[in-house]
Amino acid sequence: MDRPTLRQLEYAVAVADEGHFGRAAELAHVSQPGLSSQVAELERRLGVPLFERTSRAVYPTAVGQILIERFRAVLRDIDDLTAVATQHDGDIRGTLRIGAIPTMAPYLLPPIVATVRRLFPEVRLRFDEVRTTQLVEQLAAGSLDIGLLAMPVETGALTVEVLAKDPFFLALPVGHRLSGDKPIAFSALNDLEILLLEPGHCLRSHVVDACSIDPLRSGPGRELHAASLATLTQMVASGEGLTLLPKSALAVEARPGSGITVRPFRSPVPSRSIALAWRSTNPYGGFYRDIANDLRRGFAEWLKQQ
Repeated sequence: MDRPTLRQLEYAVAVADEGHFGRAAELAHVSQPGLSSQVAELERRLGVPLFERTSRAVYPTAVGQILIERFRAVLRDIDDLTAVATQHDGDIRGTLRIGAIPTMAPYLLPPIVATVRRLFPEVRLRFDEVRTTQLVEQLAAGSLDIGLLAMPVETGALTVEVLAKDPFFLALPVGHRLSGDKPIAFSALNDLEILLLEPGHCLRSHVVDACSIDPLRSGPGRELHAASLATLTQMVASGEGLTLLPKSALAVEARPGSGITVRPFRSPVPSRSIALAWRSTNPYGGFYRDIANDLRRGFAEWLKQQ
């Protein structure tokens, strides 16, 4: 039996990702007939149908789903092999694909960019903002190299370096009766409307777990379903309720003129952990750890100044 080619595996993965031969061909920069013939040849060489073809879409068959995941693993290993071969002079080359969760990306990407630029000036950067579940999946699949995320969260076999603690603050409208500089106890939040991000954001679960907030408690603010911290703080400024903000976001979301003020919590202070993660088998893992160590020192100083 003739062996499949790497190009055929890449085309099959593209078809599975896009669910359409035309879009897969555009993604692969090849003609649709050329891509279709290569996928058909791959099926012939393997002796099994990989896809169910309809007039509207393309679906992997049962055996196709299994094989396509194996294709992804093969291509990922080839990428790792190439990365090992292209290391020169103890440096990272090419493109570094960085992912960050939405509640960190707007606030923490600038110091990451500065760190990578200083340590590896020749590397090109590509950024993706994705929620935690997708970030972990994309790191494991090799479509991202490193990811900025909040702990605790399930990361599987990924290597995770915690960079800093990110304490929560109570965010209130300016002039609210609870405004003040002194730390506040959790008990003061009883019967108050605490606004949360919509389900799917890890920050929502971190706030719920850290502060023992009941996310099902009724109230008008809970129907607003904020998708970002920026929207959430605007809701607070409008008097719709209160929320909790991580310290890393205060310089942006609680800046002068924002309409909100913040108050620290009494001990034990609720917090999340800022972490950098990557695939444990990535040959650049040592370099990523250098980035993490540099960020750990930088974040500790940066958070003190917020």
